Amino acid sequence: FKPLDLEMMLKELLSDEPGGELLAFERKNQNSLGILVLLNLGARFGVERIRIYPRNTVVPSPSTPFQNDYLRAYELFTNDGLNLTSENTPIWRPLIAETDNQVAVIDVPRDPPRYVQHLRLRATSPVDFEIDEIEIFGKGFLSRSQYVSDIFDAGQPAVWGTLRWVEEVLGDPRFSSAQIRTRTGTDTSPFVYTRRLRGKQDAEDIPFSLENPGEEMGLAEYRKFPQKAGQTPITDAAGREWMAGAVTDDLINWSPFSTPYPADAANGPGLPIVSPSPRRYMQFEVVFNSSDLEAARVIKSLSFDLLTPPFADALVGEVFPREVQVSEEVPFTFAMRAAMGTDGLRGFDTIEIDTPARVSSIDAVQIIEGTGAVVAEHQFDSLDAASGEFAIAEVADDRFAVRFPVVTDDQTQVHVRFQTNVLTYSTNFTAAARLTTEPGAAQVIDPGNVAFLGAGDEDAFSGTTVLSPSVLAEGQLLGEVQAVPNPFTPNGDGINDEAIIQYSLLSLSTPRPVEVALYDLSGRRVRVLFAGDEANGRYTDKVWDGRDDQGQLVPPGLYVARVFVSGDSGDAEQSRVVAVAY
Repeated sequence: FKPLDLEMMLKELLSDEPGGELLAFERKNQNSLGILVLLNLGARFGVERIRIYPRNTVVPSPSTPFQNDYLRAYELFTNDGLNLTSENTPIWRPLIAETDNQVAVIDVPRDPPRYVQHLRLRATSPVDFEIDEIEIFGKGFLSRSQYVSDIFDAGQPAVWGTLRWVEEVLGDPRFSSAQIRTRTGTDTSPFVYTRRLRGKQDAEDIPFSLENPGEEMGLAEYRKFPQKAGQTPITDAAGREWMAGAVTDDLINWSPFSTPYPADAANGPGLPIVSPSPRRYMQFEVVFNSSDLEAARVIKSLSFDLLTPPFADALVGEVFPREVQVSEEVPFTFAMRAAMGTDGLRGFDTIEIDTPARVSSIDAVQIIEGTGAVVAEHQFDSLDAASGEFAIAEVADDRFAVRFPVVTDDQTQVHVRFQTNVLTYSTNFTAAARLTTEPGAAQVIDPGNVAFLGAGDEDAFSGTTVLSPSVLAEGQLLGEVQAVPNPFTPNGDGINDEAIIQYSLLSLSTPRPVEVALYDLSGRRVRVLFAGDEANGRYTDKVWDGRDDQGQLVPPGLYVARVFVSGDSGDAEQSRVVAVAY
């Protein structure tokens, strides 16, 4: 066979036409023993049936009466696309080995259906044969599929607000997921299109237009360049010949796709879009995954909010200090600076800061104009304080928000002083600006250098990440174990009737098993308050009412509260004596 003949036969074999009268994959007038046909379906599909046949069988073709030229003996193997060697070659799973085939139409069922990506057919007889079609019948949902939306144009830079979606679960929810991610940009294309010189080794990819060298190349022009060697190149005025170059993500004008939004946000009120704002353009993608042919997710609708004009052109923030001891109360300053050179910006009057634990105090807010002069300042004496335009708007276990007079001037800084502790090696104090009259919108504050905040504040290291190197040195998993109040008096008078067992979990990469239990002084366990998985954080929700596991009040005396955590690479426990009195 000539190479061209074989190429045409293979094209016929892979054709999506119902059957071929003119061409087939033929191995005739030669020893066919050991001939291999390898197929890669390109993705993992659920397969319930495989059919192989010559011409003039399934599809009548009287002009090519080769119905008897079928495989007399063969082996068929499959691979699911996941079971691979270290060199990424398939590890084959035998499906059938037929040594004496008597039928022209080979029909192999798969019951139950299974995922298949690769197929290997081997002729085990020297008898001539041909194959008109290899048909693979699918069933069930794809193991992976992807939807990429069109690019949404807000018409001007916008704050991309709340994302929400309605999701339907088909089959067992444990075996499927839908991952939604977003990205935002400042121009119409998230890709960089390039061209390269023909025939030049290690030729550089040039992202600029050949027609307009001062501009980046667009998709329409890129498609004019030949993709393969042997195609006619495009020649410029200097006689140089150009081919199509690589297409890469534009990481200058577009953000990367975000991490997937939490799956439990489906069918809920929504959550903030985390991709950078303000940006004019936004795009989202949905990746559907399934590990069972009968399990899938359906995104029935997806919507989002946007706000134009934005609060500011840009917001930059930093936190200081950026290296502290773990699990110790530390006074922090969060400083942000607003770029507001564009006319018509909305301004903002609230900063919301995410914290690893509930803040113990919010001390002060300063507003500093571009010249460095303090134009407004307020000190708080409690976590629920409010005075005029200054107020503590919210305090939660993982964030807080402060309100102040509306900021509308360019280069204005807002400094917030507060106290909290960090619970792991690396903690990111993310923050966003809000406006009271636009409650659904938030503009993320990007990390960067704002101002000199104290000794050791170096511009090159400015940002919103705080490190606690002592965690690595000490291997600490558990801290700040307390019983409050201690002693306590569970006598039903409404005063100190319960004790709260408080503790901090440190340096856990994922939620790990935790047990909180009470023992008497003989070591007998009298009550289990909690047994389950928990992540890093400060916990103040384990309440002991003085009763044992049977619901009976324990006798007065001393008891031991024990907190145990099983960490990623070791365990930790701490105990505290608790006094019960009546």
